[in-house]
Amino acid sequence: MDPLANQQTDPGAFPAHSWQRIPGLLRRWLPLSFLGLGLAYGLTITSILSASVHGLESILGHTAFTLAWKAFIGGLLTFALLFNISIVIMLRRPGLAWLSVLMVGVMHSQLVMDGFGLWFLWSNWPQFNALLSISLPLCLIALCQFTPHFLTISRPVSSILNGASLAALALAIVMPLGFPFPGQGSLLVLASLTGLFILAVVARQLRHHVYARYYGLSILAILIGATVSSLRTIGWVPVNSLTDSAFFLGAAMASLVLTSGVGRLLLEERKKRLSADVRARQEGQLRAQIEKDYDHLLKTHRVTGKPNRAILEESLETLSSKKIPYTLCLVRLQRFNEIEQTLGYRTAEELLKTYLRRMSRFLERTFDSRLVRINGHALASIDTVNHAFAFYRQDEREPDQHIMNELTAWLGTHFREGRFAFSWSPSVGIAHAPEHGPDAAGVLSSAGFASLSGDQPLCEYDPSIAEWQYRQQILMLDIEDALTNGSMWLEYQPKVGIRDERTSSVEALIRWHHPEFGKVPPDHWVPLAEQVGMIHPVTLWVINQACGDYQRLILRYGKNIAVAVNISAKDLAHPRFDHEAMDIIARHNMQPRDLILEITETAMMADPESARTMIHTLSQRGFRIALDDFGTGHSSLGTLASFDLDELKIDRSFLEDILDHPARQRVFRAALELGEALDLDVVVEGVEDEAIAAWLQQFPGLHGQGYYWGRPERLRADP
Repeated sequence: MDPLANQQTDPGAFPAHSWQRIPGLLRRWLPLSFLGLGLAYGLTITSILSASVHGLESILGHTAFTLAWKAFIGGLLTFALLFNISIVIMLRRPGLAWLSVLMVGVMHSQLVMDGFGLWFLWSNWPQFNALLSISLPLCLIALCQFTPHFLTISRPVSSILNGASLAALALAIVMPLGFPFPGQGSLLVLASLTGLFILAVVARQLRHHVYARYYGLSILAILIGATVSSLRTIGWVPVNSLTDSAFFLGAAMASLVLTSGVGRLLLEERKKRLSADVRARQEGQLRAQIEKDYDHLLKTHRVTGKPNRAILEESLETLSSKKIPYTLCLVRLQRFNEIEQTLGYRTAEELLKTYLRRMSRFLERTFDSRLVRINGHALASIDTVNHAFAFYRQDEREPDQHIMNELTAWLGTHFREGRFAFSWSPSVGIAHAPEHGPDAAGVLSSAGFASLSGDQPLCEYDPSIAEWQYRQQILMLDIEDALTNGSMWLEYQPKVGIRDERTSSVEALIRWHHPEFGKVPPDHWVPLAEQVGMIHPVTLWVINQACGDYQRLILRYGKNIAVAVNISAKDLAHPRFDHEAMDIIARHNMQPRDLILEITETAMMADPESARTMIHTLSQRGFRIALDDFGTGHSSLGTLASFDLDELKIDRSFLEDILDHPARQRVFRAALELGEALDLDVVVEGVEDEAIAAWLQQFPGLHGQGYYWGRPERLRADP
């Protein structure tokens, strides 16, 4: 696109396409102009020779000097005429041709005044002298019509000049017919008034329009020439060769001045065009640089500068189309986000670029010619965490295993840069083409699945593991819908007094029947929901459902029943969890003591300070707090004593073979003593047979939960 295409078009500007033809046309027309100048000098010499041959009487009293300067001026006008015609043709500006008409009229009128018959070409055609009555009005018309194309004038001024042109045209038609009126006097009055008007218009633009000065000087020269000619006619100035040709001299000077003005206009427009060409070239260079940068941006990762995923897939797709077997390795830097949060994103990104440069050099040394070049690079960046490289496979597997061992050793080395020394905790997912994917995107997806395994640094793609990961991802995507579409519900399992078998509370247990995977146990999705941050909405949903069922639980188990729900460490870290729990029980007209919040020992120890603060707040509001699965974590007794707890639930693992092992019985008794020392209600989980239930009756105040007293059941709808 032309960079000047959106600029406002100047009516007086030269057409852009004409500039391309200027050099050739100048070479064509300038010689003609010099030919005209030479012709003028030739006519001068011819006149002088004629004077020497025929004598003074044959040239009617004119001296050779007079003929010389008139011929010279005629030559200059011829040169200006040809130059102006060349500009009109080059620039396709018909309005400038009026200047040529003016010069032709001036030259013709002077030839007639000097006696046209003296010239050798038309000596027998005296009727040309009668054209004087046409050429003079034509000069006035040309001057009026040239003005709008040389100056910026208003519409009323243009209308007045058009009126003067029509009047001059009328005189040019009437005067050759020989009518007594109008005559030359009328033409002189019209020309004087028009000249004075144009001079007045020009005078208003002298300060701010440089071409008005050219035009003013031209009009002034014509008026002076016409005035001198008029004064010579009435005898107020002496008669000589200069006064005889005063109008010719003034008009000729005006024509030359206007021609120089057109030349200046040409040069200025040429400078503007050259400047525009420079700007166009600069814009072109800038556009090329922008396109280059944009292309670079499309093909590279913003942070690392390595080829991005699109270029990686394009390179691998080329290998797949040629059926070339290759192995793709996706390196997952598991600690990048942690390092970014600790050091700041700028420092982390600089360290990442350094690490990737070192990895690229290692890959080039290790794989050599087997390394697949990705747009000239050894590595590609999927994002700041995941990066990939590929190498050509060989038939024998042992060399690949050797290389993988070297890669494992390199990745296991701590990264050191300046004062920093740490591990990125990289894990590599490996996928082979074409076994692990029909195309490049499929192989890349398989390598991505394999990299998610944190059990070992290098993990080859396993379809069964990938299916499990796919299942987990689908479950996480469907959690929110499951909370609203009825595929999740609660079942309640009682906690009973072991001696009196009276139900003191019930535990709400969440169940999920997925439309694709069927019944999904909580331990298959709850841990992942905690990792991805989806567990808090689930907890609030469980609390709300349990509180909604509370009235029916009272009808079934009695007024003093409490309902227990499991909460996560993520819930304790939520700053408004206590307010959210209070809002829910308030909506269902419950008291905080009616709700037991159970949290596992492991979850509570994930962030002890945050957990201790929120547990204390919940306890102060009246909620009862239970420590679930006691014995599976690694907390110290002193740490447990610092929490505001109300209930201790002993894990079912304590009951395994307890009747046959006195040592296990002593451990169990120690756990009960700990609960008594902390003044906690103690509940033992996993009681499933009568023998264990009977053995537990020796401990007063102990509560139990398990299949022996009841399985989790869903509340039946009201009849």
